[in-house]
Amino acid sequence: MSDNKFEFSALYEPLSTQIGLRHAILQSLLNFGKAHANDDLEPDKSKRGWWANEFLSGVDCRDWTLERSKQTDETKSKAIHYTKVALDWLITNDNAKAIDVTAYYDKDWLIRVITVTLKDGTKFEVKV
Repeated sequence: MSDNKFEFSALYEPLSTQIGLRHAILQSLLNFGKAHANDDLEPDKSKRGWWANEFLSGVDCRDWTLERSKQTDETKSKAIHYTKVALDWLITNDNAKAIDVTAYYDKDWLIRVITVTLKDGTKFEVKV
């Protein structure tokens, strides 16, 4: 499965497979997490969130709050933090042993590189 396209079959893959885990990572990062009081938003901006938050808490990401931020080290650090928080449930639920996140700018895009260490020690990357 390519990092930059959706495959319908991924919906049915268990989290014990790389395809299923990759899908869970992308799903977690693409669900808008509700903004916190200290997030830097315009006063009239919606705090968003997603409809299933009530049932499936923690499978979301607040990186959308950075959409109008400048390309700075602080923005990159926040994106890394938000990504780690969004994926922490995979470690808590014992689907992964560790998750490491790095980030870099490529022109106008902030790219996150997520390295997942599986329970057996093997690693794989997801770029978002």
